[in-house]
Amino acid sequence: MKKILLSFILGSMLLTIPMHSNAWGNKGHGLVAEIAFHFLDDSTKKMVKEFLGNMTIEEAANWMDDSKSNSYFDYMRSWHYLDIDKGEVYKPTAEKNILTIIHSAILELRQYKTIKHKDVRRDLLLLFHLVGDLHQPLHTGYAVDKGGNTVIVTSNVVSGNLHSIWDSQILEYKNINLDSCLQYYSTLSKDETAAIEKIDVLKWMYQSRSLLDTVYLFNNNNLDATYIDHNAQVIKMQLVKAGLRLGALLHELFNPDAPYTFEQKPAKLWGLFTLPSTI
Repeated sequence: MKKILLSFILGSMLLTIPMHSNAWGNKGHGLVAEIAFHFLDDSTKKMVKEFLGNMTIEEAANWMDDSKSNSYFDYMRSWHYLDIDKGEVYKPTAEKNILTIIHSAILELRQYKTIKHKDVRRDLLLLFHLVGDLHQPLHTGYAVDKGGNTVIVTSNVVSGNLHSIWDSQILEYKNINLDSCLQYYSTLSKDETAAIEKIDVLKWMYQSRSLLDTVYLFNNNNLDATYIDHNAQVIKMQLVKAGLRLGALLHELFNPDAPYTFEQKPAKLWGLFTLPSTI
């Protein structure tokens, strides 16, 4: 009986400990995939769909979050984010994080013709989700508040921890959808679009992280209407960037006519890994 009681108490305590939560929510991750496929060429779409099998692109984009309900996949929890102290820069690490996993998946997919079908599918599931995560600024945030998970904020329309506000609440409240994201895209010049699509994962991370000052720009833990309105636009921008960049990655990996223009970084910077084949 004592053991049962202790287990119950420990379980209750764990439920109250803020953890790094999902990014964008199901709707946001689905939007990233939709944006990518909206602009993707037909031959690349066909190739990607063949590897995904009966899984839709929206399901592929959300698989890593959906799998959290299965404790078998707990080893992937740290793959969704990267904590860097304020004012610091990314340093080489032996830990698996969002940067190293994305880069490892890209390197494997470069050789997709020589690896197993299931491993290509696994790498695609990782990219579909993690490219989205990388563009939620709090997934490149600070360890001290677990990427905003321990920061409780309120407003007239949203409330809860800051991370959840950015994941889904602003997105839902402002009804951000594919049409509104494409409307934002239409305001970009060709040069701006080309710059966004340039494949440099480390640069993507720093661009996302540069938005943290805006994320934390509020007083007394209250988010006013100006904050909500401004950051709804930021969220649309980030979703569009994530979608365009996911599409650029897929095109370069699976379109035979696409030149390989990936950035070359020393392996020690990324801490490269052989990814598990059990996904």
